[in-house]
Amino acid sequence: MRTIDITQILSPDLKSRLRVNDLRLFIENSQENDVVLDFSNVKFATRSFIDEFYNVFIKNVGVLPFKVKIDNVPEDINRMLESVSHTQTRVKTVPSHIPEVSFRTTDELIKYLSTSSI
Repeated sequence: MRTIDITQILSPDLKSRLRVNDLRLFIENSQENDVVLDFSNVKFATRSFIDEFYNVFIKNVGVLPFKVKIDNVPEDINRMLESVSHTQTRVKTVPSHIPEVSFRTTDELIKYLSTSSI
Protein backbone atom coordinates (compact mmCIF):
# COMPACT_ATOMS: atom_id res chain seq x y z
CA MET A 1 0.00 0.00 0.00
CA ARG A 2 1.48 3.31 -1.12
CA THR A 3 1.01 6.51 0.88
CA ILE A 4 0.60 9.64 -1.20
CA ASP A 5 0.88 13.11 0.29
CA ILE A 6 -2.01 14.77 -1.53
CA THR A 7 -0.26 18.15 -1.32
CA GLN A 8 2.72 16.82 -3.29
CA ILE A 9 0.40 15.99 -6.19
CA LEU A 10 -1.98 18.94 -5.93
CA SER A 11 -1.25 21.71 -3.42
CA PRO A 12 -1.81 22.53 0.26
CA ASP A 13 -4.88 24.49 -0.93
CA LEU A 14 -7.45 22.22 -2.57
CA LYS A 15 -9.64 24.58 -4.54
CA SER A 16 -10.86 23.05 -7.78
CA ARG A 17 -13.11 20.15 -8.75
CA LEU A 18 -10.84 19.60 -11.75
CA ARG A 19 -7.90 18.82 -9.49
CA VAL A 20 -9.76 15.77 -8.16
CA ASN A 21 -9.63 14.27 -11.63
CA ASP A 22 -5.90 15.07 -11.80
CA LEU A 23 -5.42 13.14 -8.57
CA ARG A 24 -7.45 10.19 -9.84
CA LEU A 25 -5.43 10.07 -13.05
CA PHE A 26 -2.17 10.25 -11.10
CA ILE A 27 -3.19 7.27 -8.99
CA GLU A 28 -4.39 5.29 -12.01
CA ASN A 29 -1.12 5.98 -13.84
CA SER A 30 0.89 4.85 -10.82
CA GLN A 31 -0.72 1.42 -11.26
CA GLU A 32 -1.07 0.98 -7.51
CA ASN A 33 -3.88 -1.27 -6.28
CA ASP A 34 -4.10 0.28 -2.82
CA VAL A 35 -3.26 3.84 -1.85
CA VAL A 36 -3.46 5.98 1.27
CA LEU A 37 -4.11 9.65 0.64
CA ASP A 38 -2.40 11.62 3.38
CA PHE A 39 -4.09 14.96 4.10
CA SER A 40 -1.73 16.03 6.91
CA ASN A 41 -0.25 18.96 4.96
CA VAL A 42 -3.54 20.28 3.59
CA LYS A 43 -4.18 23.84 4.73
CA PHE A 44 -7.48 24.60 2.98
CA ALA A 45 -10.13 22.86 0.86
CA THR A 46 -13.19 24.32 -0.84
CA ARG A 47 -16.59 22.74 -0.52
CA SER A 48 -16.60 22.09 -4.28
CA PHE A 49 -13.29 20.22 -4.09
CA ILE A 50 -14.56 18.09 -1.19
CA ASP A 51 -17.85 17.44 -2.98
CA GLU A 52 -16.02 16.18 -6.09
CA PHE A 53 -13.53 14.24 -3.96
CA TYR A 54 -16.42 12.52 -2.20
CA ASN A 55 -18.12 11.65 -5.50
CA VAL A 56 -14.95 10.28 -7.10
CA PHE A 57 -13.13 8.57 -4.23
CA ILE A 58 -15.66 7.76 -1.53
CA LYS A 59 -18.99 7.29 -3.28
CA ASN A 60 -17.41 5.17 -6.03
CA VAL A 61 -15.73 2.60 -3.80
CA GLY A 62 -15.55 -0.61 -5.83
CA VAL A 63 -15.86 1.24 -9.14
CA LEU A 64 -12.32 2.62 -9.20
CA PRO A 65 -9.50 0.29 -10.34
CA PHE A 66 -7.78 0.85 -6.98
CA LYS A 67 -8.65 1.04 -3.28
CA VAL A 68 -8.29 4.35 -1.45
CA LYS A 69 -7.93 5.08 2.23
CA ILE A 70 -7.69 8.62 3.56
CA ASP A 71 -5.53 9.48 6.53
CA ASN A 72 -4.60 12.46 8.70
CA VAL A 73 -7.61 14.51 7.60
CA PRO A 74 -7.74 17.86 9.41
CA GLU A 75 -10.83 18.27 11.58
CA ASP A 76 -12.38 21.08 9.50
CA ILE A 77 -12.03 19.06 6.29
CA ASN A 78 -13.37 15.96 8.00
CA ARG A 79 -16.47 17.91 9.06
CA MET A 80 -16.91 19.07 5.48
CA LEU A 81 -16.63 15.47 4.23
CA GLU A 82 -19.30 14.44 6.72
CA SER A 83 -21.52 17.31 5.64
CA VAL A 84 -21.11 16.41 1.96
CA SER A 85 -21.89 12.77 2.71
CA HIS A 86 -25.23 13.79 4.21
CA THR A 87 -26.19 15.79 1.13
CA GLN A 88 -25.19 12.97 -1.23
CA THR A 89 -27.37 10.29 0.28
CA ARG A 90 -30.57 12.23 0.62
CA VAL A 91 -33.33 11.09 -1.74
CA LYS A 92 -35.21 13.97 -3.27
CA THR A 93 -38.86 13.39 -4.05
CA VAL A 94 -41.58 15.51 -5.56
CA PRO A 95 -44.53 15.94 -3.23
CA SER A 96 -47.53 13.92 -4.38
CA HIS A 97 -49.88 16.92 -4.20
CA ILE A 98 -48.13 18.67 -7.11
CA PRO A 99 -50.03 17.89 -10.32
CA GLU A 100 -48.23 16.88 -13.49
CA VAL A 101 -48.92 19.18 -16.40
CA SER A 102 -47.93 18.51 -20.00
CA PHE A 103 -48.15 20.48 -23.19
CA ARG A 104 -48.20 19.52 -26.85
CA THR A 105 -46.84 22.82 -28.10
CA THR A 106 -44.83 25.78 -26.88
CA ASP A 107 -47.87 28.01 -27.38
CA GLU A 108 -49.85 25.86 -24.93
CA LEU A 109 -47.05 26.24 -22.39
CA ILE A 110 -46.91 30.02 -22.87
CA LYS A 111 -50.69 30.31 -22.50
CA TYR A 112 -50.60 28.22 -19.31
CA LEU A 113 -47.77 30.28 -17.81
CA SER A 114 -49.42 33.58 -18.68
CA THR A 115 -52.58 32.59 -16.79
CA SER A 116 -50.66 31.14 -13.85
CA SER A 117 -50.48 33.02 -10.57
CA ILE A 118 -46.87 32.05 -9.90
